[in-house]
Amino acid sequence: MLLQTPAVHEARISGDLDGTITAWNAGATEMFGFSAAEAIGRNYDLLTTTNGTFLHREALEHLRAGRGSSVVRTHWRRHDGRVAEVTLMHSPLFDADGILIGSSTIARDVTAVAQLQDEAGKERERLIEAQEMAHVGSAEYDFASGRWWHSEEFGRLLDLTTGEKVSGAMLLAKIHPQDRDGVRTDWLSLDRAGSRHLDRELRLIQPSGDVRWIQASVRVTGTGIGTRVLITALDITARKLAEAVLTHQASHDALTGLPNRILIRAILHDLLGRKTSKVVVFFLDVDRFKTVNDAIGHAAGDTILTQLAARLRPAMRPGDTVGRFGGDEFIVICRNLHATEATAVAERLRTAVKEAFTLDGRRIFLNISIGIAPAGPGDTAETILDAADMAMYQAKNAGGDRIAVRDSRTQAAATARLNLESDLRLALDRNELRLHYQPVINLKTGTPVGFEALLRWEHPTQGLLQPASFISLAEDSGLIVPIGSWVLNQALQQTQQWRNTLPGAKDLTISVNVSVRQLQDLRFVDTVRDALLTTGISPAAVTLEITESLLMDQSELPTAIIQGLHACGVGLAIDDFGTGYSSLSQLRWLSAHTLKIDRSFVAELGYKDPNSASIIQLILGMARVLNLSVIAEGVETPAQLSELRRLGVRHAQGYLWSAPLPGHEIPQQIQTNAPERRRATPSPAESPIRTEPITHLH
Repeated sequence: MLLQTPAVHEARISGDLDGTITAWNAGATEMFGFSAAEAIGRNYDLLTTTNGTFLHREALEHLRAGRGSSVVRTHWRRHDGRVAEVTLMHSPLFDADGILIGSSTIARDVTAVAQLQDEAGKERERLIEAQEMAHVGSAEYDFASGRWWHSEEFGRLLDLTTGEKVSGAMLLAKIHPQDRDGVRTDWLSLDRAGSRHLDRELRLIQPSGDVRWIQASVRVTGTGIGTRVLITALDITARKLAEAVLTHQASHDALTGLPNRILIRAILHDLLGRKTSKVVVFFLDVDRFKTVNDAIGHAAGDTILTQLAARLRPAMRPGDTVGRFGGDEFIVICRNLHATEATAVAERLRTAVKEAFTLDGRRIFLNISIGIAPAGPGDTAETILDAADMAMYQAKNAGGDRIAVRDSRTQAAATARLNLESDLRLALDRNELRLHYQPVINLKTGTPVGFEALLRWEHPTQGLLQPASFISLAEDSGLIVPIGSWVLNQALQQTQQWRNTLPGAKDLTISVNVSVRQLQDLRFVDTVRDALLTTGISPAAVTLEITESLLMDQSELPTAIIQGLHACGVGLAIDDFGTGYSSLSQLRWLSAHTLKIDRSFVAELGYKDPNSASIIQLILGMARVLNLSVIAEGVETPAQLSELRRLGVRHAQGYLWSAPLPGHEIPQQIQTNAPERRRATPSPAESPIRTEPITHLH
């Protein structure tokens, strides 16, 4: 609140030794409302609210004592009865012979100033009360006098005792040693460098030894001798503790407490950046752990993984890092380890796992496969992890329970992967990404009801690349987030154009595949919402496809993201359903609208074995119970189509109708498959479709 000081006018009044008014100027008339004729000859009692004659004599005695002019503050009465607060400065009046004959008084009306000062005082009291309610302390420092003032809350935050004298040195002593230099530098910048404000988070050491976090805001007001420093202090200890918990949760595996892949990459990035550390990465994978899970259940499997983590840690040196990469995969990072020593370390890890794990009286034995990747020139966190991963798979492919070391072929693959990643970083800017669309067919009418958008990369030297060759790169590097945003916007824009311009296409739907990294991105819901608003497409026409394998680790999928997507109105589909062993509780948690039957089950249809359709029948039965739609993927033959119709599947997609096509070819396909123009399905002998197995690529 800004208080503007009002103008102060002067009244000049003279009186004799008896207190009779002898002179009265226009300023006095304006200030008090009495004319000169009304005032002259009257006693000062005309104005005073107390004994005017006594006060006048007191002022004269002061002047007779030779103490010069005197200034007093009092209240005088106006003509209308209102009281004004005034300051009076008395000066002696002498005759020609130097004899004191009276006094001259200059009166200033300070009523408005006094009111503002009173308001300011009350405002300050209210501010202090509000600060104390919000646990905000305040303090002031006067540069000219070196004096400090502080509120009670400020004293509480700094553990000051009542009446304890405040000084800069004393406050500095209460600050955490690691923060003192920064605070000292900030204070000197206020004193010498002319800075006018600063904000800083700092730690205070309490008498108990505990740490209290403070958010301090410092502002400098005034200039010269009127310079003051205003300080507010807010206790943010609870926030800092919460941030520490969230940071730990974001960087550590919830099950084992080990560093997760985010922290693993950060540690590797730091170590590789030093260039002096001999870094070796070990990639561990439990052999046939899925069999263990199937036998004892996932909860028991989690307990085994927790026990495994507890064994790995003591098997390593104090400075080494043991982390969980995901599932049954673990990472060990060793610094200052020569490559020739790596095999011995890996054997030590294998030995730690050999002893039986005990669970509810049952003894369970595990083996692990280990890939070793010593860091080489030009390695990044991604390339060395990939190299260790490749070496681990070499060990598994050799039968498991083995150790494999990164070799030249692994290095070459890592180099090629790095080069491809570099190209991928430029693909968006170079407009090299493409979308192809595969129709989803209504099996009753044979017409497209929607499309699935499938990503392709028109590489400048390698030609049209399928997603399998670059999606993992995009995932590991984080490029999947901007690429996924581009795919979503392009697919929705293209579909809305078809809906608006093509006859019979107003109800077309579009499905877009979503990755783990996108679902972990806290901005993903905003990305989807912005795409819907920008393109104008109905949310009901949009489905986001999530592969079933993602549901196996719900901890990686923030619930708030799933809830936000439902709030946007888009549908969710579980892709490749039947391969990930998801549970009913996971399906309910996701609240999906659609199940897409994996092509591996569709491929078994049409043969003489009557059991080939049993899994699809089970999926259809579960879908009916949960009120879910079902789409069969990978339909390639008329026999498969006939069997799907017999089973009651209503929608499907596959090469039987069309390979994924560029967007400019879709209008012709929609017109060709319109009900009035649709031709009968050709016989297998006449059908030009491909019949070899098709790899389903997203």
